[in-house]
Amino acid sequence: MARVPSLFFLAKKVVGGASVGAQLVRGSAWGFLFRILEVLITLVVVVLLARVLGAYGYGIYAFVLALVSLAAVPVRMGVPPLVVRETARAQQLQNWDAVRGIWRWANGVVLILSLAIISGGGLVLWLGWVETELVRETLIWGLVLVPFLALVSVRSASLRGLRHVLAGVWPEQVLRPGLLAVFLLAVLLAPGAAITASDAMALTVVATLVSFVVGVWLLRRYRPRELRDVAPRFATRAWLGAAWPMALTQGFQQINRYADILLLGVLAAVVDVGVYRVAAQGALLVSLGLSALNMVVAPFITRLHAGQEVEKLQKLARRTSQAALAFAIPATLLFVFFGEWMLVTFFGSEFAPAYWPLLLLAFGQLISAWFGAAGMLLNMTGYERDVTRAVAVAAVGNIGLNLMLIPPYGVTGAAVATTASIVFWNIWMWRAVHRRLGIRCSAI
Repeated sequence: MARVPSLFFLAKKVVGGASVGAQLVRGSAWGFLFRILEVLITLVVVVLLARVLGAYGYGIYAFVLALVSLAAVPVRMGVPPLVVRETARAQQLQNWDAVRGIWRWANGVVLILSLAIISGGGLVLWLGWVETELVRETLIWGLVLVPFLALVSVRSASLRGLRHVLAGVWPEQVLRPGLLAVFLLAVLLAPGAAITASDAMALTVVATLVSFVVGVWLLRRYRPRELRDVAPRFATRAWLGAAWPMALTQGFQQINRYADILLLGVLAAVVDVGVYRVAAQGALLVSLGLSALNMVVAPFITRLHAGQEVEKLQKLARRTSQAALAFAIPATLLFVFFGEWMLVTFFGSEFAPAYWPLLLLAFGQLISAWFGAAGMLLNMTGYERDVTRAVAVAAVGNIGLNLMLIPPYGVTGAAVATTASIVFWNIWMWRAVHRRLGIRCSAI
């Protein structure tokens, strides 16, 4: 953690102006804290789910959640990162009609696409293609979750685009998992109480609904006064042109994230899905620093690039990767020396096989921290198509490797496949950043 303060000190000097630098310092600190809280609370949720549902029940919950997360990709259609970018750009130029336009357009798009996904899922259930009763009940609640996940993300993106990072990340990253943890803890402590995977998904819907309502209130509170009376101005063609590459990128990223879980559910046992999900959630601790910093630096990347301040952008990118790596290394070492003990102690002996997948996935996240905010740099500077190409190739490779390695090696094979795709994607992105922006975003 020694390099994190140096990032904040540098940001104050490189972004230009004490007030903007102070915003970055405060935003980074709060964003980092909230990202830590999100990961820790999510790990608590995973522990509680594993204890309440067992490996089999948690496997069903994780499998359906993976399906829902993939279904939410076309619903979001690349909208959240587009909203961050366009809101930051329009605010900088005082184009408040464009801000109002992108917000209204984004909400309309995700609502229409949500109805389409729910209708398609309802048809699948009506045709009886899902035979297991518990999976079917869990999937029904999962479909209800789709629009709320998308709408929460749009509100978070709107607030982050206005540089209200704290208000933007709190409902989605802290409140939602925190409420779910409280619900599950109440079930665990209640004498004789028991829930199924379907009940757990229903509790997830309730927690997400509450976070959505809070997000609506925060956006109304923090929106600039100029937005209240201005008529929206739409640039639908331009937004669609920018959104679909981001949507493809998000889709392939979700495939990279969930292909292992979904293919384990198809090619292996449901119990393996639960074991692997525990390992995957634990490995996210390694990427904690990078993901927290990514959220905060995104609008400042856009501003520095628009001002053609290449040297300042280089310094910001380098310090971001160094700070992320400073957090990733000790987190990885923690799992190396104490990972097996932590799995057995917190989750139970049936989750002990998650140790080697945990180490493999942690190594992949360590590589991501080394290469820094490569994808964010490209997305925020108009080169999102480069990200799409890289993630697409990585996703195809991930699927192929999972199909090859899961049958003989199970959860370990899935971890190897996912880690290989992460390393490939980061190398490609690093080269694209250097070619397009003339900077090196890695730690050294």
